[in-house]
Amino acid sequence: MWSRLFRALTALLNAYSFYSNPVRFIVSILGLILIPYLAYIFLGGVVFALLLVLGGYLIYRGFKNSRATGY
Repeated sequence: MWSRLFRALTALLNAYSFYSNPVRFIVSILGLILIPYLAYIFLGGVVFALLLVLGGYLIYRGFKNSRATGY
């Protein structure tokens, strides 16, 4: 019951918002849609950079150990 009332009020608010300023409404909807994807891209970039640094360090350590042991 309350969820139906809440959805109806939300629909009325969205309709009024679109009527008063359609460009702002459309931009805000696109922003809400794109924010999670931008967060995933950012976090994926951070993880990729960390893995790149870790891989470079492991390669450096492997070369350093191979030069020290003569292999």
